[in-house]
Amino acid sequence: MKGSGVFVLLMLVSISYADVTVYSTDFNEKPEGWYNDRWTFSEAGAKASYFAGPGNWREFDMISFTGSTPVRYFVPDGADSVSIAVDHHVHGETSEGYAYARLYVETPTAGSTLVYEQVAYYYGTFTDDDPIVYTIVDPPNGTYLGFHFHAEAGADPSVGYGTINWELYHMEVTAYGSSMSMEVNTWAGIKSCLF
Repeated sequence: MKGSGVFVLLMLVSISYADVTVYSTDFNEKPEGWYNDRWTFSEAGAKASYFAGPGNWREFDMISFTGSTPVRYFVPDGADSVSIAVDHHVHGETSEGYAYARLYVETPTAGSTLVYEQVAYYYGTFTDDDPIVYTIVDPPNGTYLGFHFHAEAGADPSVGYGTINWELYHMEVTAYGSSMSMEVNTWAGIKSCLF
């Protein structure tokens, strides 16, 4: 009887692998295992917000792959592509002097891939409500993704200001392909649950 259960499970896994959610979060709390420096979390999502007057500077980091137990997400072998989509709102603004506002999203575990970046210097500004969408085509077998969200703002010691306000609402990482497979220890976990 257990053998038929495994067959049904394998059929379901095979059918569901047209697209696979690798990772998803609404950022209403710090993602499990991630490092956080200065981001705040609520039902509305994650937020990094700072006004830098003359001589001030601050950065905000949220990283999945830092610390004694780094968190990385496995992209099933055989994936044709993997899509990273983040719903967000961001505004950055600077004035005179050496003021700046900068932010980026990267996944350095996939070859130092810069997913998104905005920078403003010297009376610069940026605002973006469009979802961040980035696709990695033909990820090699054995690909694990880790994520780094970084925001910073600063100003010259004597003049100017830089400000940044970044809100993250949802992140979805999806693998696409017709012949994807799970990593070996995932199959081992399924077998141990059934037998």
